[in-house]
Amino acid sequence: MLKLRTLNCSARRAHVLRRWFSETGSGSRLTRPASGTIPQPPEPINLALPSSAEPFIKYSDAFVDRGYTKSDIFLHPDFISDDEHDLLVRSCNKKLKRLANTYEMGHFDKRINNYRECSVSAWLPHKRGVAGRVSQAMDRAVDPDPVDLPDRASNGKSAGWTTVGKYDGQIRHILDRVWDLFPASFTWLPPHILDLHEDGEILPHVDNPEYSGFVVGGLCLLGPAVSTFKHVDDPSVRVDVLLSPKSLYFMTNRIRYQFTHEITVDPSQRAWMGQPVARARRISLMFRDAKEPEGGWSSLVSAAIPSF
Repeated sequence: MLKLRTLNCSARRAHVLRRWFSETGSGSRLTRPASGTIPQPPEPINLALPSSAEPFIKYSDAFVDRGYTKSDIFLHPDFISDDEHDLLVRSCNKKLKRLANTYEMGHFDKRINNYRECSVSAWLPHKRGVAGRVSQAMDRAVDPDPVDLPDRASNGKSAGWTTVGKYDGQIRHILDRVWDLFPASFTWLPPHILDLHEDGEILPHVDNPEYSGFVVGGLCLLGPAVSTFKHVDDPSVRVDVLLSPKSLYFMTNRIRYQFTHEITVDPSQRAWMGQPVARARRISLMFRDAKEPEGGWSSLVSAAIPSF
């Protein structure tokens, strides 16, 4: 019964978790944390910018002068190999063809145009997701997960484990490197594929803090893009990031909660070091941690059990 109740609860909560984007104008559903009250995870996030990231990030003078933390935006160029990139692109294309075959001209929160998206629960190990945390909170064994079994040969290369999906085992090994950057206590939502058409754009917004947790990030696939982050109260406090294919980025702390982010079609903002960045289709494989309910993970099960 635990498994059934957990699944029912997860499905009910999934409808809520879809509302990730939030407008930042008048009447916004977003409650902006004041300075000094940024939500903090139980364990610290220790993401260190590699030196290879420096050519891909530009901080405004106001950002530096006012003492904002550069590591609140994390970027790791070439986080994955060419072969891993190509595997993820093929797999994302197959998921999109089945689950989101056409591009949408507008998002329900009016923050993104000419896109398609879907979530892939098969790429999230049970032990890292909400259902696994509910089981642990109730002192129950986490359900066996076939793709958790080793699919690596002794030489460290993939042995082609294909029980759940043809390449799901290999993909989870790639994504495990992302999740392993964070404390083991983090609980993750299923990876989310966001496919932006070459003519698509993401308008300035802050991902709604009510429907996901402390971090938002993505693995960048296909075309490059310039993403701009601006403080909600002072756009002169900004960071520009060149998101090249194979790179991994994350927004944390103030960047996650107090800065809008955007990818625009405006040519003046689609340039880097004086050179234009061509518009191209891009896929971002998005990562968000789940926001733990006030009553803890076990409360999701009790909330799903009807009272008589």
